[in-house]
Amino acid sequence: MLKLEEAITKGEVDEQILPHLNLINSLPFCFTTSSCSGRIALIDAPLLGPKRESCKAFRWHDTVSYEVVLEAISSYKPKNVLWLKFDSFIIAFSVASAEWATFFIKLARYLNFKDSGIRSINPRAGFINMDFTSTEKMSFPVRIGDRVLVDEDYLREAIEIANFMMKKNLLKLNLLKETLERLHEWLKDNDTPPPLGIFDQIISKYRAALVELKRTRHYLRIMRQHF
Repeated sequence: MLKLEEAITKGEVDEQILPHLNLINSLPFCFTTSSCSGRIALIDAPLLGPKRESCKAFRWHDTVSYEVVLEAISSYKPKNVLWLKFDSFIIAFSVASAEWATFFIKLARYLNFKDSGIRSINPRAGFINMDFTSTEKMSFPVRIGDRVLVDEDYLREAIEIANFMMKKNLLKLNLLKETLERLHEWLKDNDTPPPLGIFDQIISKYRAALVELKRTRHYLRIMRQHF
């Protein structure tokens, strides 16, 4: 918690995910360990080697224009391979009981956050380490040395898709936030995990928002280009 406070003071925590962290950390049986609200990024990474050898060349936590990404690719000469990536949000947290860890796994599946789950168990410390995350991901190489590997049309369409993933990612973040708020309401009068059905209204609201997203010109433009 002290590390989180320090990171917030330094401006190192994504503002979009702060409400989620505060909601989880205010639960008496949880604390968060790391997080990201989702990002479109250019990563300079080796084909072989440890993660610490990678470099985050550029990153954006919202939608980004083709012109901005193209300028970033053109201006940066990578040491290894420059990758264009989209990663969905992730919130890593520790839970103090198997009962609540089991509930959070079921809740993640209920919300369709299929990549969520338990990452490790620390019996000595008494914590189960897990995360909330989603399945939206994209990664491909765009530059090696002086050579740009993608043409204009390919890059433009890839950024369109990444931006759509970001919009969907933000909808899922809102879904998770409202779910955590509903969980807090339940815990005012209960000390056991709630039935998953209490979140159905929130899920229906998200599904309606997703339908609206599919009706936007942004989504339809992507689909018309290919079908």
